[in-house]
Amino acid sequence: MDSPYSNQVKEFTIDPGCPWYEAQQSYGAPNVNWCEPTVCSVINEPANTWSNLPYMILGLALLLKIKTSPLRNFAYVVFIMGLLSFIYHATNNYLTQFLDFVGMFLMMAFLLTFNIKRLWKTDLSFFSIYWFLVFINTAGFMIFDIVDWPAQPMMLINAVPIIVLDLTAGYREGKLKQYSYFALCVLCLGVAQAFAILDIKRIWCEPNNLVLHGHVIWHVVGSFGMYFAGLHMNRISLKD
Repeated sequence: MDSPYSNQVKEFTIDPGCPWYEAQQSYGAPNVNWCEPTVCSVINEPANTWSNLPYMILGLALLLKIKTSPLRNFAYVVFIMGLLSFIYHATNNYLTQFLDFVGMFLMMAFLLTFNIKRLWKTDLSFFSIYWFLVFINTAGFMIFDIVDWPAQPMMLINAVPIIVLDLTAGYREGKLKQYSYFALCVLCLGVAQAFAILDIKRIWCEPNNLVLHGHVIWHVVGSFGMYFAGLHMNRISLKD
């Protein structure tokens, strides 16, 4: 395929009579079809669905690590992101794919807000900035849909300023030596993205494998990336 994501050609993968068939017909198919084939079941992408459990487990683990507010809320964000992705892969339609993106918007807006508050003094509260960024990303998704652009590049649009702002703040604060969790987070997300590309490009694709797929690795390794992101924010927020 020329592009790994396409709003023009959406593959309807659920057979008539199977769970979620009507939902996929009503709301449309997702704009991406991962290597794992759909099955006629309530959970129609088993591996891609269950592999979201690490997000929820590590989200709960962050609750034990992070004691300060508002950072503690990042644990809930990671949990919700995994839950929405779980629902999307179980049901496989464009509406639940949108909810999956909302979960990612919640996560990226949190990281952006954290660094905006570090770099600029403002009377705006953390959550005023946060919900504004969530709204902007959600509106962006809808605009991309209207103009028939795939929304996946929005992840990169958010990731670049997150990394740049975090490194800039760390340099100004003289805390770059405390960035080991940051490095682990970036490494995990880079590895996860590589396997997602291998999957969607069908460079590595074993449809009959009931457990392991590139997108499964994206979920599992990416969940550890989010865990390290939470530990990173917690560490550099502590007073010296």
